[in-house]
Formats: sequence, structure tokens, C-alpha cells
Amino acid sequence: STQAPGAAKVSPRPAPPTTPPPPEGSGNGSNVVPLLLVAALGGAAYMYQDQIMGMVNGGAAAGTTVEDTGLPIQKLKSEVEALGAKIEAEVAREQAGQASKQRLEEEAKAAAEAVAAAAAAAAKPAAEAVPQSSSSSKDAVIQKPGKVDYAKVREAIVDILDEPGYDDGSIGPLLVRLAWHSAGTFDKNTGRGGSEGACMRYENHPEAGWGANAGLNLARARLEKIKEQFPEITYSDLWSFAGTVALEEMGGPEFKWRPGRRDLDVSCNSLPDGLLPDADGRGKNPADHLRDIFYRMGFNDQEIVALSGAHALGRCHTDRSGFWGPWTRAPTTFSNEYFRLLLEETWSKKTTHQGKEWRGPLQFENSETGSDLMMLETDMALVQDAQMKQYVELYAKDEARFMKDFAAAWIKLQELGVRRFHGRRRYFFFGPRE
Repeated sequence: STQAPGAAKVSPRPAPPTTPPPPEGSGNGSNVVPLLLVAALGGAAYMYQDQIMGMVNGGAAAGTTVEDTGLPIQKLKSEVEALGAKIEAEVAREQAGQASKQRLEEEAKAAAEAVAAAAAAAAKPAAEAVPQSSSSSKDAVIQKPGKVDYAKVREAIVDILDEPGYDDGSIGPLLVRLAWHSAGTFDKNTGRGGSEGACMRYENHPEAGWGANAGLNLARARLEKIKEQFPEITYSDLWSFAGTVALEEMGGPEFKWRPGRRDLDVSCNSLPDGLLPDADGRGKNPADHLRDIFYRMGFNDQEIVALSGAHALGRCHTDRSGFWGPWTRAPTTFSNEYFRLLLEETWSKKTTHQGKEWRGPLQFENSETGSDLMMLETDMALVQDAQMKQYVELYAKDEARFMKDFAAAWIKLQELGVRRFHGRRRYFFFGPRE
């Protein structure tokens, strides 16, 4: 099914606030410095541990403390030199042999080098953590968007839309479903998922085997020739663009679509199954199930209803989802007909199919006007839930408003998880900042 339920267009994230650089010669993790110094002294540590820890943590006289600003490198240098002098005096007092003196000098030198290395490391800026985007740093980017003539790509997509013998004579609804299912995995809480990656193209990748994606191999196969014709376009951009062009060609609104999605290689991290909606609501109120799915992506009730309007297109297949039939009598024309039918038809549970008992999953049919149309439990939820029904009523009587709201919600959906559009999340010691 083309289950595509989310109002406003995604705005770019605000520029991150600036953070003043640390004082010159200071750094983080400075409690490590005295420990390194003690460790570097090796066998002599028992003699000087108290003095080392004392002079490091007793820097208040010089106006510095380890906890506040880190250990100034110049202070470390002078104190290591003082330590060297103390070693010399100790050796003289104890009348140690030349070999013992040489050993202690080497240990002092090693201590100084350890302190210098620790101070240099501490002076480096905090490293960025793995950005929370559609993939982790372990995912290898196999292709970034190149220079593409999208006018010609559009022509190639339009050329394959009409296909006599397939469903209702067009693969347009199938391409819309591919674009929707590719993007509908996004999780705003983790930043994972979304329309980047195109991992579904790998037959051995879990996403390709999800029940919700059954039949989408047919769409991917039909777009493969266009990919070969335009190798610089990423699969992720091609799938999203194809679905968007199909919507426009079937009577939908104009979209402000933009390229920029990356492809990942076969090692891309797999997402958990269940990110896309199920028609039965998974045992809970179907309206609440839709909210679970679409709130996770950042949509609201109005956007859920607007995106559900894509059910004006296409049909269900018993060999894919188990359901049967189209939502409207014009399944290759994008309009507000889906909402009008939800309100005006009498919908009853389907009990028979082509003269035999219906043994498929629960669905509804227009029992008083021919039983040739269908609705899912999640479709019926839109008129059973008061908050959602108000938008069904609005779109049923105002197609222009539906087109406007759908265009905004569709582009928002198609840009979910795309790092180029929304940037990366940067992490510092005290948590993330956008």
C-alpha cells in the first residue's frame, strides 16, 4: 500500500553558538598530568610522589588550579626543571654512582616528555562525537551526489511511468511508495533513518526483506536503467526524485525538491523493522499507532492526515500486503477524492471476495456502492479520531488547501535524515549542541 501519512516545511537548523577557546597553555583532563609524571619517574616515584602531587595541586599561589584551568605548560616546565635539580642534589648527597645518576636523569627527561605530551594533548579542542544522522560513522559512503541534469532525468522518469499491463496502467503509485518507504524510517530522537543510504537496494540487507517493503523491488528494478543512464545521481536521490515527479505527473502539486542524498555501501547499519506503519495498528488504537510512527519522525496530526491523502493513488495486493483493492476509482490521479470517499461512503468489514469468503486481514469496503473500493483500519482511524477528522473534512471540501499542505509535508518527509540539508549534530563535553 502507499501508506504515506505528516505542516510546515523543514527549516534549516540555526547556526551553533560559538564557544570561546580555552586559555593558551591550558587543557582538559589535567588530573592525568601529575599521574603521568609520577609514572614516568618509575623507580624514583616513591621518593618524589608527594612532592610532585603537592606542587601540581598546590598551584593556588600562582593563581591556577588543576580543576579550574588545567596546568599551564610553562609552570610544568619550570617545575620539571626544579625536579631535575632536586634529583641532582639527592644523588650528590647519597654519593650515588655515575650509573645511578644517569638513570635518574633519564627518568627526569622521560617525565618532562610525558608532561609535555600530556599538556599538548590537553590543549587540543574537544573532538566531535559521531553525528546523529541517517547513518553512523561506521557506514561507508559509496557515492555522493554529482553533477546531474535533472531535467533530463525527469524526462527519463516520465517516459517509464505509463506501463500497460501493470495494475492500472502506470507505475507512478509504485514509485511514490518507494520514495515514501525510503524516507519513512527517520527517528528524530536518534537522527537515524531517513532518505539517505538507499540500503534497500542490497538484496541481503534486512531493510529489503521487511514486509512493509514487499513489492518495492519492482520499482527499484524499473529505475535501474535510469541509474545506468545517469550514473552521477545517487540511488537515494533517484528514488526520492522519481516519487516526486510521479506525483506531479499524476496531477499533484509542484514540489520544491532538491538533491543532496548520499548512498551508503552494503555495510550500512541496519535499522529495526517496524518503523513503517501497519494497517492494523499493531493491537492498539490505529490513530494512536499512526501518531507513534509519525510523531517519531517529527510530524503532527495535520501532516499525518495530509500525507495519508497519497492513498488517492495505487492499490493493495494480496501477494504483498495481504489486502486487496484500490482506495479510489481513479488510482493514477492525485486528488482529494480519498477524503471525500472516507466521509461519504458507507464502509463495512469485507467478508467476501469474488464470490468466496474473504480470508485476508481485516479491511473495509464500500458495501452500498459496489464493494469495489477498500479502506484499511488506519484509514478509518482518520474519521474515527476527532482531532484527525477535522483535517479530513477540511481537505474533502478544499482541494487547494490539501495540495498546499501535502506539498509541504511531502518535502519534509523526503528531506528527513539528509545531512546536507540539516547539518550534523556536534557534541562537546557537556552534551550536544545543534
